Amino acid sequence: MSTFVAQRVTRSHVIQLPAILQQVFPLFEPLGEKLWEVDWNPDMLYPVTGEAEVGTTFTTRHANEPTKIWTIVAYEREQSHVTYLNILPQSHTSWIDVRCQQAEEQTSRVCVTYTLTALSPQGNALLATFTQQHYQTWISSWQQAITHYLLHGQLLPHNQE
Repeated sequence: MSTFVAQRVTRSHVIQLPAILQQVFPLFEPLGEKLWEVDWNPDMLYPVTGEAEVGTTFTTRHANEPTKIWTIVAYEREQSHVTYLNILPQSHTSWIDVRCQQAEEQTSRVCVTYTLTALSPQGNALLATFTQQHYQTWISSWQQAITHYLLHGQLLPHNQE
């Protein structure tokens, strides 16, 4: 019998972006993120076109990490809502919920919520570092990168993040 007890943590943060909802929401789809995130390069498994829909499945790999497996588990284009399940084997799962809303005339508000569940002791250790302050700083870097893309039509270079 295992003595491992999985930990779970949920973090949420709202960002403001200088564009209308129809410009903002696609940036949170698997291929849309490539427009603003330098290190984002999903390997689309299904559908191979990368179209966002319930069941879209892909993998990503970042430096010094094993391959992550992603699946879209909820997708409502009309409501500007997408939810991903991300699995990093031997570490943790991430349930990522993104809800976009029109704010002022040329501004959108995006609530990004991560719920992480450990799969192992090293997953528990990672969750211990995933503080609200860490999360807010991390998601704020998304706001900076997306804003740069929306205003300039290009990726924000790494050294300016």
